[in-house]
Amino acid sequence: MIPISKGRMLLIAGALLVGCLFATPAAAQNSNDGSVYSRFGLGERQTWLSGRSQAMGGGGLALSSSLYANPQNPASLSDQILTRFSGGLTYESITTEADGFDQGRLASGSLSGVHLAFPLRVNKIGLGLSMTPFTRVSYRIQDVGQVTLSPESQESAAFIKEFSGNGGLYELSGGVGLRATSRLSVGARIGMVFGILEEARSTRFNDARFVDRTVRESTRLRGAALTLGARFAVPNMPEGMGLVVASTVTLPATLRGERSSALTTSVGRDTLGTTSEGDVTLPMAVRAGIAFQPSRAWTILGDVTWEEWTAITSDFALPGLPLDGSGALSNRVRASTGIELWPGSGRPFASYGAMIAYRLGVYTDRAYVSPMEGQSIRSVGITGGLSLPSLVPGTTIDLNVDVGQRGQSDAGLVKDRYIRFGLNINFGERWFDRLPLG
Repeated sequence: MIPISKGRMLLIAGALLVGCLFATPAAAQNSNDGSVYSRFGLGERQTWLSGRSQAMGGGGLALSSSLYANPQNPASLSDQILTRFSGGLTYESITTEADGFDQGRLASGSLSGVHLAFPLRVNKIGLGLSMTPFTRVSYRIQDVGQVTLSPESQESAAFIKEFSGNGGLYELSGGVGLRATSRLSVGARIGMVFGILEEARSTRFNDARFVDRTVRESTRLRGAALTLGARFAVPNMPEGMGLVVASTVTLPATLRGERSSALTTSVGRDTLGTTSEGDVTLPMAVRAGIAFQPSRAWTILGDVTWEEWTAITSDFALPGLPLDGSGALSNRVRASTGIELWPGSGRPFASYGAMIAYRLGVYTDRAYVSPMEGQSIRSVGITGGLSLPSLVPGTTIDLNVDVGQRGQSDAGLVKDRYIRFGLNINFGERWFDRLPLG
């Protein structure tokens, strides 16, 4: 029998609340409120991390802690002592700039993801379940033009071309971590990747002599991806210091898909509707990370990610990846570093201020999309955050901010300047304890 405590009731209520809110990302994306770069390939790559990692540059592959579940590396599930549930909300504001165009501003909010981890054998074998975004499609592009009606009279009519899209892919995954030795942990995670990518291309005239036309495409994808992970604590470190290295490999995967296409006109009927089936491959991804603790209060991270997007294939034409193979996708490369100061680490009776963790990080990310041949889209940013202890033991509230920019405003490209605010709740409770007899 499981004893129900106040903390456990809060944990269950929080899990149900966040689970119910999980449908909000799709609704938020329907307003086409994201970056124009989400148009290309399968959308803008998304990665949900723990609140701790998000504030430290988005790294943390080598982090080991009984206070946080680390969804990045399945090997870290071996750390679990308590049952842990975490979920996060993100608010993003984007300002776009491009030569010859007015400045635009977009804003949206969504659920970042949810993660549940619990021990099968305390600090030996752990299981984890998570639901996280994988890619996001959310954009709207408009272009105004003129069409000549008669060369003799020079009469013309204005039209608007619009490209828009929304949707994305999500990953529902389950993993297991095992502490093989006192210093080596290994793990595996299987993820079900699924979602819908919706795109529309329309031409509208302000002239009754022309017929407006819109082509809509909806691509539904689903498949499984396997990730293997390892983490190793380096021996013979000086007293009070720790050094951990880690790595994960996500194997290439195939997504089965169906695409529905329809051509509609302003007269209100479908003039063309087709359905096709095909496959899309996901790339291999290799990640490596390091975590160094010069003392219990300080943690320093470094992480690198490489994803082989130039090797993917698709039976469906995608922006930046046409069927003739002339696409301009790039291999994604991301690097980050971060630092954490937790004055009260290892001091259970320290003051409230000492129990707050302070975090800072920086990162650079070369996206896999290349709207123009030879052009790389890079993001650079700085992150920061606080971890606030709560009145419920084992529970923290993590606040973080991410400020950066992506792309450039010249050479026919768009520069995004963004700021993201994150709120993450991290619950921890001991479950499945035997009640005392007698």
